[in-house]
Order: sequence, then structure tokens, then C-alpha cells
Amino acid sequence: MRPRLAPPALILALLLAGCGGETEQVALPPPASPTPSASAAPLTVKEAKGRYLAVVAAYDIARDELAEAAKAGRPWRSVRERAEAVAAANTACAEELRAVRWPAAAQAPIAALLAEHEVALRHWKLAAGAGSDAVLRREIRAAAAHDGVRQAAKVRAALGLPPRRAA
Repeated sequence: MRPRLAPPALILALLLAGCGGETEQVALPPPASPTPSASAAPLTVKEAKGRYLAVVAAYDIARDELAEAAKAGRPWRSVRERAEAVAAANTACAEELRAVRWPAAAQAPIAALLAEHEVALRHWKLAAGAGSDAVLRREIRAAAAHDGVRQAAKVRAALGLPPRRAA
């Protein structure tokens, strides 16, 4: 003999009523405080120097490694893997640049650098997904046209850092 199920209306009523038990009020935790970067004071220029260098290091290294792989004549699939690493480093760098409250003198150059990062990222992602050597090289050239070197030079100048040495 099969057990008989309750009518759908009864099931729905029980679900909506919380199975008929008493309701208990639960205190919700207070809203999360704003993120530290939103409420913290901007970094001092001295703090910003070190922070900027730390933030851009992985992206600079990834681009240098890609350039070395291409220059060495590595197979295009190997270069494509480097392009994927550059795309990931670009994304992380941009996120970190946005998270910091930079000194006033660096804010406009940082914003300009982030704009270039966004354009370059589109091309790095296309390079990372390239299905041929020709597409890979085209997208690398397009990304390189938005490398942010001029904007980074302005950031470095605003922070009192020396110009970046050419790779």
C-alpha cells in the first residue's frame, strides 16, 4: 500500500507558516563597516611609493616575461600562456590600484593609468584566447599600444619615483 501524500495546498501552507512552530526573532548583525580604503585617509607620498611599486610589480614582470618569450621565438602557444598570465596580472593590478586611496597628486595619473589598463585588458584576454599565431600577435600589439607607460611615468613622477628602466 502506498503512503498518501498531503494535498499540495496543505504542503504550501505548512511551508509558508514555517511548519506551524512559533516564530523566533533573530537579531541581525550590524551592517558591515565601510571598507578601510573608503574611510581611511589617503596614503602619504612615502607610503604610496612602496605601495605603487608592490602593486605593479607582478604586472611588469608578466609583461617582461611575455616580451622575452616572444623575442626568444617560443612557440605561439607558449607565448599565449604568457599573455594569459599578463591578463591575470593586469586584472589584479587594476583591482589593487582602485582599492588604494592615493595621495592627491597621484589620483589623476592613477585614473589615467587605470583607463589604459582597461583597454589593454580587452586585448590581453583576446590574446590569451587566440586560436592562431596571427591573432595572438595582433592582440599583443593592440595591448602594447595601451601599455600605460606614459601614464605610469606620470604616476611615478607624482610619487617622486625615478622612471622605470626599459626591459
